[in-house]
Amino acid sequence: MTGKRLFAILTALALSGCVGDKAEYVHSVWAPPGASDQERSVYFATDRAADKDWQGGFGKHWADELSCGSVVAVVPPDGEAGEPTGHLKPGSAAAMSCGGDAADFARAVAADARARGCNEVLIYIHGFNTLFEGAVLRAGQLALDTRSGCVAALFSWSSEGEIGRYVADIEHSSYAVPELEAFLRALAAQGMRVDIVAHSIGTRIALASLSSMARHPDPPPAGFVGEMILAAADVGADPVNNDFAHLLADARPFVRRTTIYASGGDAVLAVSAVAHGDVPRAGRRPLGDRKLATAGIVDVIDASDAPAELLGHSYFGMSREAVSDIAATLRGATVESRISPPATLVCKPPKDAASCDPVLPHYVLDVAPDRRPDFWVRLVRSLAPLVPRIELAPLTSGGE
Repeated sequence: MTGKRLFAILTALALSGCVGDKAEYVHSVWAPPGASDQERSVYFATDRAADKDWQGGFGKHWADELSCGSVVAVVPPDGEAGEPTGHLKPGSAAAMSCGGDAADFARAVAADARARGCNEVLIYIHGFNTLFEGAVLRAGQLALDTRSGCVAALFSWSSEGEIGRYVADIEHSSYAVPELEAFLRALAAQGMRVDIVAHSIGTRIALASLSSMARHPDPPPAGFVGEMILAAADVGADPVNNDFAHLLADARPFVRRTTIYASGGDAVLAVSAVAHGDVPRAGRRPLGDRKLATAGIVDVIDASDAPAELLGHSYFGMSREAVSDIAATLRGATVESRISPPATLVCKPPKDAASCDPVLPHYVLDVAPDRRPDFWVRLVRSLAPLVPRIELAPLTSGGE
C-alpha cells in the first residue's frame, strides 16, 4: 500500500490544525492577538535543492549537497488559523559558503555568537510535511518564545511538505544524516555549545547523526551538545528491540542532557506505528519511556495534556506550557526544580498513591484543566489509527 493511501486519514482529520510545520500555523505563543510581528535572524543549512519559485529559495527536492545562509523570520502574534501569517522578510536572505564539511559556515556562526558575547547555537530540526519557509519560521519562533539570546539555526532536510508523502520523507531523512553530522562536527570544532530541538522524524536524524559520531575514529568532544530536546520522536521503541534506546545510548557521550517529550494522544505517531508494522513510536510512550530516564542525563516529560492542533503532534511549538518548559530546560533548570513555583511541571503520583514515585517519577506538563484536549479531540485522536487498518483489511484478507 502506498504512503499516500495509508496517510489519507491525516488529510481528513487535519481540518482544524496543521500536521507538520506549515507556515500558516506558526505563531508566537506569548504575543497576544494584535501585537506586532517579531523578527529573528535564522542561520540555515539545508540539503534541499535551490528553487527560486519557492519561499526562501528552496523547494522540496533533495540536492545531495548542503546549501548555507541566513534569513530573517517574521513571526506573527497568537491568533486564529487563517489570519495573516508569518513570512520570511523580503530581501533578508543571504547565501553563505558552507565550505568543506560545513567548516566555513560553522566559523561564521561561531563568529556571530562571539560578537554577541555568547558561544551557543540553538538548532531546530523539523519533522515531516514541512517546507523550508515553515521550518525557518518555527526555528525563529522557538528562539523568540524560549528567549534564546544567542544564535538561532535551522537544519532543514528535504521533506516534500505533503501529508501523503510520509514514506518519501522517511527516505529523504536518511540522506540528511551525514550532512547534519558534518554541521555538528564543524560547530564542535569551533568550540561551540550546541543545543538541539528536534521534532518527529527530525529526532531520528539527530540521533542517527550523533550515533554515527560514536563510531568515528575522531569523535567530537564529549558533551558538546548541552541540551537535546526530542519532541514527538518518530523512532521505533519496540520493547523487544528498542531502536530509540540504542540510539540514545550511542548519543549519550556527546550530550549533557536529553529531554524527551512524549504524548499518549499523538495521533500522527499512532498512525505511524501502523505504518511501521505496529512498532510503537517513542514519542507516544510517556510511561514506557520513563524506563530510559537517568537523573540529570535523560528526563522524560508527559505532554499528553498539552494544547495542540487536532492530531496532537505539534504541541512542542504550539503550546505555551510546552514552550515554557523547553525554555526552562534550555536555561539548565533541573526537572526537579521545574515542579516548584513558577512550575512548568507536576509530578503525578501513581494510581492509589498520594505522592510522586521517587524511583520512577511521572513528570507531566502543568496544563490547566480548561486547556487540555476535550472529549471530542480525544475521540478523534483515538480513532485515527483505525482508518489505516480498515484500508489494510482487504489486502490482508484476500478480498478484492
